[in-house]
Amino acid sequence: LFSNNQEIITEKQVGWEGEAVYKWYSLGRFLGKVSNSDSQGGFAKCYEATDLDGDSKKVLAAKIVQKSSLTKSRAKQKLMSEIKIHKSMKHENVVDFITYFEDSENVYIMLELC
Repeated sequence: LFSNNQEIITEKQVGWEGEAVYKWYSLGRFLGKVSNSDSQGGFAKCYEATDLDGDSKKVLAAKIVQKSSLTKSRAKQKLMSEIKIHKSMKHENVVDFITYFEDSENVYIMLELC
């Protein structure tokens, strides 16, 4: 289904009838990293990510936060606040929030690529 040199991340969603529905994204070019400068921890890497569902193959930005970097309760709270606030914002001068999901190792925040 995918070429061997692509790193694929998988979003698991729940369908209308409770069935598991999967979305796949192919990680591409490394865009940069963000480390939290305060003492609360938190660290993210950003990549281009191609939505492999459908024909559009839309290219997004994937902000990936390793759960192991969220060692303090406050860091987890700040990440969830960031997601909640960004999810609620819609403005032409603010990067669009697409979705977020997590697996056992990471939290993935999918954003408009700009």
